[in-house]
Order: sequence, then C-alpha cells, then structure tokens
Amino acid sequence: MATTSLGSLLLTARQSLQTGEPERAVDLARQALNIEPASILAFFVLGSAHAALSAHADAAAAFRRVVQLTAGSRPDTQRHHLHVAAAQNMLLESKHALPSSWIPTLNDARRLATVQQSIQAAVAQFSSPPRVLVCGGMGLEAVMAAQAGAAAVSILCLGNPLAASLSAELAAASGCGDRVVAAASTAELRQGLGSAAAHHSNSTLLVLADALTCSINWRQLAEQVAAVAPLLGTEVAVLPHEVHMRACLVHCAPAVVLNEVDACALSEVTGGLHFEAANQALPRSSRSVCLPGYQHTALTAATTLLAVRMAALLPSTLVAAGGSFPAGAPEAHGATMQLQVSAAGPADALCWWYEQLLLPGGAEGAAGNAAGGCLRLSADPDSCMRQEAALQPHVWQHLEFLDHSWLAAGQQVEVKVCCCLPPQSTAAAEAAVAAAATGLQSLGLAAASSAAPEAPPMPGWAVSPQFNVLLAGSSGGGGVQARKMQLAVPQPSVAAAMPPYHASMLNDSRRTSAYRDGIAGSLQQAAGREKGRQAPEGHAAGEPPLVLDIGSGSGLLCLLACQAGAQHVVGCERVPELNALAGELLHANGMADRVSLVPKLSRQLAVATATAGGGTADMPRHASVLLHEIFGTDPFSEGVMPTLVHAKQQLLQPGATLAPCKLHIITAVATSTSLHRLLRPPATVCGGRICTAALRELAPQKVDCQAGQVSDLFLLTEPCCVLSVDFEAAELELEGSSTVLLECLPQPWPLAAWAAAMQAASDSTPAAGPPSNADENSQVGRHELAPGTHGAGLYALSWFEIEFAGGVTGSSAPHLQHSEHWQQVVQPLEGNVADAVLRSLQRPGAITCGDGAASEVEALVLTAGWTVDRLWFKLEGIAAAGSSSDENES
Repeated sequence: MATTSLGSLLLTARQSLQTGEPERAVDLARQALNIEPASILAFFVLGSAHAALSAHADAAAAFRRVVQLTAGSRPDTQRHHLHVAAAQNMLLESKHALPSSWIPTLNDARRLATVQQSIQAAVAQFSSPPRVLVCGGMGLEAVMAAQAGAAAVSILCLGNPLAASLSAELAAASGCGDRVVAAASTAELRQGLGSAAAHHSNSTLLVLADALTCSINWRQLAEQVAAVAPLLGTEVAVLPHEVHMRACLVHCAPAVVLNEVDACALSEVTGGLHFEAANQALPRSSRSVCLPGYQHTALTAATTLLAVRMAALLPSTLVAAGGSFPAGAPEAHGATMQLQVSAAGPADALCWWYEQLLLPGGAEGAAGNAAGGCLRLSADPDSCMRQEAALQPHVWQHLEFLDHSWLAAGQQVEVKVCCCLPPQSTAAAEAAVAAAATGLQSLGLAAASSAAPEAPPMPGWAVSPQFNVLLAGSSGGGGVQARKMQLAVPQPSVAAAMPPYHASMLNDSRRTSAYRDGIAGSLQQAAGREKGRQAPEGHAAGEPPLVLDIGSGSGLLCLLACQAGAQHVVGCERVPELNALAGELLHANGMADRVSLVPKLSRQLAVATATAGGGTADMPRHASVLLHEIFGTDPFSEGVMPTLVHAKQQLLQPGATLAPCKLHIITAVATSTSLHRLLRPPATVCGGRICTAALRELAPQKVDCQAGQVSDLFLLTEPCCVLSVDFEAAELELEGSSTVLLECLPQPWPLAAWAAAMQAASDSTPAAGPPSNADENSQVGRHELAPGTHGAGLYALSWFEIEFAGGVTGSSAPHLQHSEHWQQVVQPLEGNVADAVLRSLQRPGAITCGDGAASEVEALVLTAGWTVDRLWFKLEGIAAAGSSSDENES
C-alpha cells in the first residue's frame, strides 16, 4: 500500500512539474519523502521543483542528496543516469546558492589565517569559554570557533539548507561535529539543539561570516541578526567589530569600456552608423570589478569614507560596549571627505571597497598580526598584483562611475556618502524580523542609489549607500559653485535590465568587424541561392531574402544586415528594454521601416502560411538567412544548438544561409600550479586543522577566465582545432564529440609568449615559434611543476572561432579578447592519464611503456564534446616515444 501511495505521489508530482505547478510538486515530493525518506526519485523531483521556483539552495541540497544516494551505481543503469543528471543540476544550482568566489577564498591562506587568528583572540578575551553564534558562511568560522575553545557553537545559514548541511559535514570532518549545530532556520536550529539548547542559548559572541567578504549584502545580514536575536545573551561581542568603506578616485579606461559604448569607434567600424542612443540606456551608476585586472591610475590617495560599527545591527539592549542609539530611529552613518588630487587625469570612477577591523582596538599586541599591527581584512586594490588578479575574484572593488572630468594635481574633490542602518528596537523578535524583511535594502551594487545629493536618506530603514562626488568650485571672487561629477544615467531602470556585458560586447571592434563582413558575404550567398529557386506556394517570385536575427539584443546585427542590403529583417529578443533600445537605434539610422522587432523567444515565433494567412504571424514567410550570436565564453552554454535545431525545423527555408555558418573549438592541453585557486578547493585549510573534503563535489567542472592573466599557465600542446560544427548541415546534433591526437611541444610554452607570437603574426611582423629542444637558453623551457604542490594540474584551455560564408572569421582567443563578454574556458583534466602526464613533467621519462622501458610523452589523446548546454573534454591516453599504442597508467 505504501509503495502504491509513493508511486502515485511521485507520478502526480512529475505531472505537476510538467503543467507548471512547481509549488504543488514540492508539496507532493515532501509527502513522498514522509513515506520513504531515502526515495531517490522523490529527492530528484523535489530538486527539480525547487529549481523551477528559483529556490537554488533547496534545489542544490535535494540534488546533492540524490548524488549521495546513487554514489557507486553501475554505469548504464537508471541509478547511474540519475546520478549524472543530479550531479549536473547540483552544480548549476549551487552556483547560485554559494558565494561566487568560495573556492578562491578557501585558497587564500593569508586571509583565512587572519580570520582564524581573530576568532581565537575573540574567544580568548572572555573570562570563561563563550557560546558562539555564527551567521552565514559555509561553516569555516564555526569550526574555527569550536577549535578555539568555545563552549558551544551554533551556525545559522538562514534559508540555505545547502550551506547548513555543508557546515555540519565540515565540522564533523574536522573533529568538532559534536560541538557545532548547523541549521537553515531558527526553528530548525532550536530543534537541532534539543536538550542542549540551554548550552547554546544566550550566546555572547556573534560572528557575522557574511560581513567578512568584499561585497556585503546588508539586508541579508540584518535579517540574519534579527532571526538570531532571541538566542543572544544580554551582552554580545560582534566580529567583525567595524566595517570601513575606503575609496579613491581612479582613471581606468578599460572600466569605462565595460559601462559605456564608444559611439565614435563603433560608428567607424560600422561605416557611419549612429550609436549615441545606446548611452542613454546602457550605462549604470555602479558595478563591481577586480580593479587590479585592468590598467588604472589612482588619482588620489585612499581615504576612509565611512565606518560602520557592526554592533549597530543589534538591538540596543544587546550591545556589549560602545553606547546605544535612540529606540525606533535608524542610525545614519554619513561622512563628507575631501580628496586631494595627486595625479592629473580624467576621473572615470570613484573606486570603493570594504575593510574589516575584526576586533575592538584592532587586536593590537599579542593578538595582532606578526608585524604587531591590527587584525583586518581589506580589498584594497593595491594589495593584489595585476598578474594575480584573475586568481583573486574574491577580492574585488566597486566603482561609482563619474563623468571623466579632467583633474589637475592639487584640485579638491568632495565625496559625500550616507548610509542608514536599521532602527534599534527592544520589540519582540517577530517585529524585528518583519522590519528587517520589509524595510532593508541591499548595500550591493544593484541597489546603489543615484539620487540627487540634496535628497534626504531613503525612508524607513533603508541600507543603501548614497554617493555624491563634487568638484570643488573656484576660489576666486566669482565663487563658482561645486559641480557634480557623477555619470548621468538617463534610464536607470532600463540599464538595470541590460545584461552587464552588453556595453563591452558592443565595444568589441573585432567582433563587430567579423559580423559586418560575415553578414555581407552571407547575404550575397543567400541572394545567389535565391536565383532560380521556385517560390513557395502563396509567395511572389523574386521576393528579397527574409533575414531572421535570433537574440537581436540592441539591434547591431539587424543594422549591419540593413547596411549590407537586406530589405526585410525580423529580430526577436525577449528582453523588452533591449527591444526598445534596438528600436531607437533603428530610427536613428533610418532603418526602422526594414526591421520588425518581436519581443519573443525564437521558439515562440509564428510563421505565416499560404493557408492560414499572416494576420497574427511574426514572420511573413520562412527566412532564407539566419543571423545569430548565441555564444557565451563556452559557446554551447547559451543553448545555440537546440535554438538552431528548432529554427532549421520551423523558421527557415531548406538550404537557408546561417551567419555564422560554422563553429570551431580551439584547444590546448596546459599546466598551471595556480589555476586550482579558481577550480578546486584545498583538501584542508588552516594548517590542516579544517578538512574541506566535503566541498570538493561542488567544485565547478570548468571556469571562464581571461587566461592571459594567469601568469603560470604553460601550453603542453600547441592550440589547434579539436571540434567543428557545421550549422548548415542537414542534420544538427544536440550532442557530439571528436577524439584527436595532440602532439606535445618540445618544452612547455608560456601562454603569454604564445599570445605575443600570435599577436605579432596578426600584425604581419616576424613572430617567434614554439620552443625547441635545441634552444637551451630559452627561458620558456625552464618551467617545472613543483612536486607536491596542491592542485597543480592539467587543464584543457579552449576558445572558439566562428566562420561565415566567404571565410570571414571571428575568435575569442586570449590575444584577441580582453573584455568580459568572451573569455576562455579552462577545464581540469583529471584521472590516471592526467596523473601520468604530471609525473612526466616532474620527472622526464616517467611514462612506462609496454616493454617496461621509461619514455617521454610525445602526444596526448583528447576527446572534445558538447551537450545542449556545455563543452567538455576528457584525456583518453598518452602516446609515448617508442610505444606502438596509447598508454593508460593506473
């Protein structure tokens, strides 16, 4: 009976998902789990339903349970297929449920040591072991507190069951699972405490783990504090003690390119098209960047704009020291600072970042750093070298964009910043939670205010920084008033809806040139194909080619098609704001009468037929030319294959021209001793005292990065095409693969040297080739992989080329791309074969052939493949010198 009930519940739950009722599916899946707590299918349905509701943490936790329940399943079984699907979904959902830079943070030993030292000092300052309550994080701070001697440790990962379960596993693996209780809600926390509740209540040390980061979500932080307020003692110490906002003015042309369209340059590339309207919609008031990764100049010295004492988040009756605030009134933190220009140049942005003072008084003396200074964390851009920026995305800064005013040395710039914190209240915990949930706004960039400086702070209990940057007026008798320097954002709501990479994409002149020439050639090819083709029934012979642009965005490809002679273009774009911008640009260039913009996905387009007529159709007939740019850094990640398969079946004429018509994947096998800092968490941290093995299964399968910024990335094989897809083929496959033999270079070749050689070749100047064994003085041959270095490994480094009719190409190669919209893909190559290659790098001749003799690696056997949403690689074997077949070491 129970089995029948379970099956019925699961069937109904799956049907609910298919009919768009994910809430009902969640309820049914939970009922199924009440019957069978270890039901694999119930957890899978539950994860799918949570994913449909964008409840990422719940979805990831459910899929992770499926992965655990199906571990060790035999290949080609239903359990194994569920295991693979759940693992993929777990990684997709956990990207949204965990901090984006959690792996680089775990690999930052110095930062972790500072946090550990501060927690030890905070615990030690109590006369008796304190009870510690940790808000947020992934369990590291809780384990540190337990190992520092805390009497009891609780961790609340509010609304994040994935982080809560990871925290518990982290504590258990580190030998303190019996002293750490983790939960995703206060009710669950109380339930977990059970009979030990008395030992965990009245906590006297509050650790705000989510305030120890470089981008603080103040709303989330305040909600956490409100939720745990009933568990705190009458006097509470808070870590970090203070958070400072530091800032300086910078000139950074690459950052400008990320935010504004260079209309003049784009007009030149496109032969005179007008793009001024783009800057009425695209620019944002602010964004976050890793500033050291871009060439920049600091125009002023760094200054503390604002200092927020974290105890201000607590009800006033719980503050251990430092005074209190009027009940019911928000605490306004504000400051006005004068910045003196020390280096002349255009002021492109106010760069600001957080600096955390972890303990009162800076923990000087015995509790301080080795140098005797205070314990603090800082995202100061000067603390990160440019060549390391790609590996430290967890230490980033924020930019408030300015109007590029030219500043002379000695000038004064006034910066006003204001931030309100929630009211100090002695009301019941429920009221505090309600106030936090309804009144607070994030201090993150998405909520940064662009209100006029004279406007009062936002009403209620808003937590949002308000900046006002003024250029000091003349000191002469005229008394010229100060001038506001902030960048005008005419349509902030529209800008917020734009993809963050859109401006840099439009500023990519190489991409635009490739599409300009490729579209022109494709239209010529289509015109040739149209000659002599019999017109479909119901259509007049000799009609001009209908061009369809899928994902038309702001209309650039539509404009290029019209410029190349297209008389009728249909552009489909699901983002309304992008459609509106495209309409403005089309009108500005006198092409609006030739382009029809449809606010739909391509799968939703309707084509008129001779029998049905075209009254409600989006397209008057099937298109003979398809324009598309549905490529992420991983060219398959935006669903280009299923989109084109549908278009060829439903929207295009047989034999239609596609622009681009081909895709090529360029790949090299490479090695690096530092890329693990982006891709793999260390097995242990803090001198081996904290075991992080439970986190490894959540490490990404690949990462997008600007590979040219990874200073120790060495090529073992020369980059070459390993996979090609012909978009015009009669049958497009949603999945496929290709196996190739990659010949190894005589010596590892630094990617930077390869990129310089390719750049020189493209500039028609003599270029250096790959190193040879005879070149004993070459510096590129001196690379050695440090034995025993954690994470030192083998990687598939890849990018793509697109090809148009006539041979026009575009590329995302590292020497051609230096912006955010197209980077490169790096995937770890792991397993026995990869280990053998690494051993050969450390000890030449370490590969054992079939006859027992040692030999060197001559070539690598690599399989490259794609699925509907990603590119993948697998190292299959080794071709060793003197061997007759590939060698797989075990």
